[in-house]
Amino acid sequence: MTILSFQCNAIHFLQKAVSLYREKLEWSYSCEKKLEVLARIEIISMKQVKNCGGIIYKSAIALKLAPVLQQPAIYIATELAKYCQEIVSLEGKKDALNFEVEVISSGMIFFKFTGLSIANWLSFLTSVPLKGERKKLQVSVEYKSDETTNLFLIQYSHARCCSLLLMGERDNLITLAPTTLESYGQFWFMTTADPIPWQKSHGQLQFLDYAEYELMAEIASSLDYIYCISSFKKTINWEKVANSLSNRFQAFYRQCRIWGKVRVENPKLAQARLGLVLATQSLLKFLLEEKLGAPAPLEF
Repeated sequence: MTILSFQCNAIHFLQKAVSLYREKLEWSYSCEKKLEVLARIEIISMKQVKNCGGIIYKSAIALKLAPVLQQPAIYIATELAKYCQEIVSLEGKKDALNFEVEVISSGMIFFKFTGLSIANWLSFLTSVPLKGERKKLQVSVEYKSDETTNLFLIQYSHARCCSLLLMGERDNLITLAPTTLESYGQFWFMTTADPIPWQKSHGQLQFLDYAEYELMAEIASSLDYIYCISSFKKTINWEKVANSLSNRFQAFYRQCRIWGKVRVENPKLAQARLGLVLATQSLLKFLLEEKLGAPAPLEF
């Protein structure tokens, strides 16, 4: 499990919930049926919900178990959701990892990550170079395009991120870790002495625009591809992953102002938006250099 992948975290808690539920069944099912249950839960699928204005995942594990256990999927899902909440209350606090679990009538289970979890995730992502985490989790799935790749828009987005970050530092909105000309090739990150105010005083995230949440969700999706490999059976098209992130960033850039009225009237929102820019820059750099074998330019 890694703090960088929400998908891995959701799978981790659901696996534990399924284990507890399986123990409950030990007394009431035959050995043959137990083996069939084990076969169905060997790989727990977890998919991100797209275009939902947040970071939400869903699992159909209860629907897979229903025909084997001859129980309604809604009943199984409700039991699993209950166990998940119990596990999160015990384990989640130490990592400040929390999510809300919702079950719908079909038996689908939804995991919605809270503002606190997202704030902690963003803080980690923008204060630790992405490359450092990767050393612990070697990625074995690679993608090579058969055609000549056109990475211009991805590289342009990366350069735009760098430009915005340097402007933000110049205007004293953010403080990047000290860099020199020799270290410009390294990953940029925020200094812990001057953290980004991701949340408002009542705990809600600073963000106001739908495009901000969609960019966050795309960052989460990209990190899932990198750090939650077991969830993806097919070869990953890294160019497509990077293009999706680049497009979401461009939509965010068009919709969400950082300077002008926002900087004057709501500087914390401006800082949080720059934090999203840094998270995007770090990830685009990683994808370009580590996955696509291309340079990540500072400017165009």
